[in-house]
Amino acid sequence: MAYFASDYLSRRLSRYIKEKQTLNNAVLLTLSLFFYYWCSGKFILVLAASVLMNMLLGRSISSSSRRKVLLTLGIVVNLAVLVYFKYYNFFYDQLSLMMAGTFQIHMKPHSFIFLPVGISFYTFMAVSYLVEVYQNKEKSAGLLHFSTYLTLFPHLVAGPIVRYSELESELRDRKVTVQLLFNGIWRFSMGMGKKVILANSLGSVADKIFNLPTSELSTALAWVGIISYTLQIYLDFSGYSDMAIGLASFFGFHFPENFNQPYQAKNVTEFWRRWHMTLSRWFKDYLYIGLGGNRKGPARTYLNLFIVFSLCGLWHGASWSFVIWGVYHGSLLVVERLLNDRFGFRPRGIGGNALMLLLIMIGWVFFRSPSFDSAGDFLMALFGAAQLSGHQYFTLGYYLDAGMLTYLLIGCLIALIPYEKVRLLFNRMEPYKLALAKGTASAFVIFYAVLMLSKTQFTPFIYFQF
Repeated sequence: MAYFASDYLSRRLSRYIKEKQTLNNAVLLTLSLFFYYWCSGKFILVLAASVLMNMLLGRSISSSSRRKVLLTLGIVVNLAVLVYFKYYNFFYDQLSLMMAGTFQIHMKPHSFIFLPVGISFYTFMAVSYLVEVYQNKEKSAGLLHFSTYLTLFPHLVAGPIVRYSELESELRDRKVTVQLLFNGIWRFSMGMGKKVILANSLGSVADKIFNLPTSELSTALAWVGIISYTLQIYLDFSGYSDMAIGLASFFGFHFPENFNQPYQAKNVTEFWRRWHMTLSRWFKDYLYIGLGGNRKGPARTYLNLFIVFSLCGLWHGASWSFVIWGVYHGSLLVVERLLNDRFGFRPRGIGGNALMLLLIMIGWVFFRSPSFDSAGDFLMALFGAAQLSGHQYFTLGYYLDAGMLTYLLIGCLIALIPYEKVRLLFNRMEPYKLALAKGTASAFVIFYAVLMLSKTQFTPFIYFQF
């Protein structure tokens, strides 16, 4: 009798938990769709179509004998939609220029295709899901679980690129604890501070300097501009990742880390193991290894690295500046790999870190500049080769007043101080004192950030455009 009663209660409890998670996922899905509609309007239809198509493809791949054909079809369709929205304008404009310049044929102007917010991120997540199902790493998901996974609003518009296998168990059964909520508030507040207080402030300096005509761009100003942008893009994107990870904690999810203090890397190879780690992982697992990785000899390895990072540059945007940025990083990685393979040399230590930072900042010039010509002009100014007009309307102090200099120094500290040493210092504190310190810091940062938002114009996250 006791056995049957225990079995009955166990089944009822299991059913209750399942029904509760179903309701939680339905509410979360509704909130996520509302959030995306608010961000992107009618392009929610593109997201909905992606959800439905990939859910059905996942089901078909898991049960069909033509699994490879269906996987190939899914990848092609997903990437075709991404290419259409993200690159149609670029390719059409380039073709128009080529036809006019070479054959004197003038093509008709085309309607501008707008880019749906977050399409690069949710497309890559959909592809990773199909590959996982194909490789039998995951069972195909039902509509509610899959749509909740793909549209989950903390990561929807700018990552991290989360794999279904990383959330599958939490989609079925998750608990929101006081500790998760507290950690989420702490992480969210730190990300908000990075973005609103530091990145937006330094971004205003970078924008002013990058918009200067070359004749007014001194070497000192150029360095202030590129250092400000180097910190801005890191604080902006890692701040978004922190906010996404914090928000996910509110709902009982654990997102993978996306940044690991990349500016502390000793070489460019290490930089890419620390910067936008979920994107690097995606390109490694689904493109680099697919091309053969390092299994087909040194020459093929170098070619694969070059191809992967050229495409990584193109993923960031439909512009020659992004392509050149990707080619530049691909070339750096090939050179590093070649030096290591042939001579056992790879930059290390403080010297390696300084060289890496210089190379990364040169790359950011291409990333930030609207064209190759403007990037070239900025680099000339950076290394003292620009032709100045002899008259500058504003001095260096105009761009770096006491407040901005403070933000710059705090940004440098966040980027360059080893977190592990700070974490060890915090771990020596008594738990209640640590909780009080974190709670006070979170409240101050959120209050200060809201105050700044009320006084300045909203600045979107940099990676919203990708």
